[in-house]
Amino acid sequence: MSRAGWGALAALLVGCASLPTTSEGVAFLQIEQPLNRTLDVGATLQLRALALDKSGNPVAVPVIWRTPDATISVDASGLVTALAPDSGRVQAVIGDDELVSDFITILVHEPAGALRRP
Repeated sequence: MSRAGWGALAALLVGCASLPTTSEGVAFLQIEQPLNRTLDVGATLQLRALALDKSGNPVAVPVIWRTPDATISVDASGLVTALAPDSGRVQAVIGDDELVSDFITILVHEPAGALRRP
C-alpha cells in the first residue's frame, strides 16, 4: 500500500479507541489484496498482511495464514501453492483466532496445454 493509502487508513482509525484489540494490541489486519487471484496448478502467490493498532500503527506480531481447502496450500508466511483445479480460500490469523481476516478466494486452473485425464 502506498504511503498515502496508509495515511488514509490511519485517518479512518482516528476515534476508534473503543475498538477491541488482541492481547498484543492489534485492532485490525490490513490485507494486501493480490492483483491476480487466478493461478495455474503448481504456481505460487505470496500474500501479505499487516497488523495495526487502534491508531493505524504497525504492530510487530506474527500473522499466520491458513486454508480449509484442499485445492491450495498455504504456509505460515502466506505463500499459496495451487494444487488442483477449483477455488480455494485463505485467511490471515493473529494469535489463537483472536483476530481472523475475511477469506481471500483463489481460483486454480489447469495450465494451458495440460493434458486432461479421463
